[in-house]
Amino acid sequence: MTHSAARPLSRFMMLILTAFVATLYGCGNGDTQAPAGAKSSSAAPSVLKKMTIDVTGDLNLHYEATGEDVAVGFLPGKEPGANWLTLSGNQDKDGDSNSVSIGPILGFSFDNPSQKHIELLFQGGRVEVTHGESNASYDTGAYYLYFDKDKTGANSNVKLDFSRVEKLHSSNKLLMRYRMVGTFQFNAAFGPEQPNEACSKEAATYAAEHGERHPGFDAKLCEAKSVVAKGTFDLTQDFPVRGEAG
Repeated sequence: MTHSAARPLSRFMMLILTAFVATLYGCGNGDTQAPAGAKSSSAAPSVLKKMTIDVTGDLNLHYEATGEDVAVGFLPGKEPGANWLTLSGNQDKDGDSNSVSIGPILGFSFDNPSQKHIELLFQGGRVEVTHGESNASYDTGAYYLYFDKDKTGANSNVKLDFSRVEKLHSSNKLLMRYRMVGTFQFNAAFGPEQPNEACSKEAATYAAEHGERHPGFDAKLCEAKSVVAKGTFDLTQDFPVRGEAG
C-alpha cells in the first residue's frame, strides 16, 4: 500500500465516475450535432475500446486491455473546463490482476482536449497489481513524496495527449458518442503504509535543520520504489450531452 492519505479519496472518485457513465446507456433516440472544433463521422470504429500498457522500473508489465476491461468515467461540470475524466485498463490472468488508471482529471474538454489538465491531489495515475493474497499499489502521490524534486509536482502529473477526438453518430438524444485516440505517461511510486523509524527520523531532522526539501522523504531509507507507466488508448464512449458545454 502507498504512503499517501489522498489515495482513498481518489480511488473512490474513480468508482463514482465509472458508475455514473454506466447508468447512461440504453435510453432515448435521436441525433446530436457536432460541436465546433470536433471532427464528425457516421462510421463507428471496429475496435470500441483498447488500451496498450507498459510499466517499467521496479515492476514490469506489458498488456493490452480491450472491451469491458477498459473503463471510462466522465462527470460534466457546470462551468466550462470543469469536466472530470478517468481512464483505466485492467487485466485478469491466472488469478492475478493488474490495473493502470488515470484520473480524476479536471478540465477535460471535447472542444479543446489539449488544454491544460489538473490531476487532483497528485493522484493522476495509479498502477495496482495483485498476486494471490499479496498486492501493491504505485501512484503519483507517493512519487511526489519520495522521488519528485520539483516543488510543484511537475514530475508527478500524468501526461495525457489526444491525437484525435472525433464525434460519431448517436441515436440517443441524451448522449453524444466520441472516439478518443491518444497516449499517456506518468511516474508512480510504492511506499510503505507506515514508514520505518529511520525514514521518519531522517525527514524530521532535515526539516528541522534545513527547512523544506523536495522530495520530503529519502526513498532508499523509506524503502520506496518507482515505476514509469505509459501507453496508448483508442476509445469509443457515450457521454452526457451536457458535457458539450465543457
